[in-house]
Amino acid sequence: MEMQENGTHRFISTNSVPDYPVAPYCPNGIGEIYCSVVERFCPIGEMTCGHPDNGPGTTTFGDVPFPTKHHFIIPLEGDPTRPDRPGDMYDAVSVGAAKTFGAALGVVRNGVAIHGPNDGGDITVDKAGFQLPCGGHTTPPFANNFTNENHKGERNPPMYHYHKAPDCIEEFRKQAWGLAFDGTPNKHASLIGWAIDGFGIYGYEDVDGSNPVLDECGGHFGTTDTGEVVYHYHATTDVPYYTACQGPALGKCSKTQQGTSFCGSGCGFEVCIQPGTDQEPKIGEILKIEKDAAKNFKIKMRI
Repeated sequence: MEMQENGTHRFISTNSVPDYPVAPYCPNGIGEIYCSVVERFCPIGEMTCGHPDNGPGTTTFGDVPFPTKHHFIIPLEGDPTRPDRPGDMYDAVSVGAAKTFGAALGVVRNGVAIHGPNDGGDITVDKAGFQLPCGGHTTPPFANNFTNENHKGERNPPMYHYHKAPDCIEEFRKQAWGLAFDGTPNKHASLIGWAIDGFGIYGYEDVDGSNPVLDECGGHFGTTDTGEVVYHYHATTDVPYYTACQGPALGKCSKTQQGTSFCGSGCGFEVCIQPGTDQEPKIGEILKIEKDAAKNFKIKMRI
């Protein structure tokens, strides 16, 4: 993965291959179809995993990461005051970003793209029963399989990506190492990547190891591991896993969903602030609200 910055954006180029070993993968077993039996819609049809004619990036034991070049242009800083918030989790154009793979909503620092909570169908990966080691897997190979007419067509190499948190990377593992082994338990999680809107994505824990209080998009205002108070996202073990929309949610996440809603439960307020955050005057400054107006606005915030 290569990354450069120009003062306003970060430019990321990646081959989409993770920096750790990945075993061949079939979501439902070798020789089984890729879709879950509970999915109402599946764009893959009856393609079977491990078929010898599935194309590059596959083996008879399952799919494996395949070098696939992709590029991201992401703002260095997100803007929580945009009047069009919340936004679609996949949107790049309106936030001044760009990407070469439409299904990506962000990218992890190792260069692997983050996709939405569903795997091509209309249900989440957990509801489908898919077990994702380190939160990721390889895209099913939409390739030629001459045993079924539905499989014929142009080969499309698989692409490794995440749906859930990559909990095998060091940013996650170090919180479980233990103090004697330079672990960092009970601290705000490290930055693991960026959403396409420019806001940072962090691991599971908030300040002092507490659970983050998040809005429906999956983000909140609060202190990060650097001590800065900003809007940012957290990876979670439940839906939306990363983000359901580009926040702040302002209680309007459902308006950004296309079909099935992947919105989180939220905090019960339009703006979510992590408990214990020094709110005044910092939050007012972030939201560009005058001091007196900020006092009234806090009625709608999670304190």
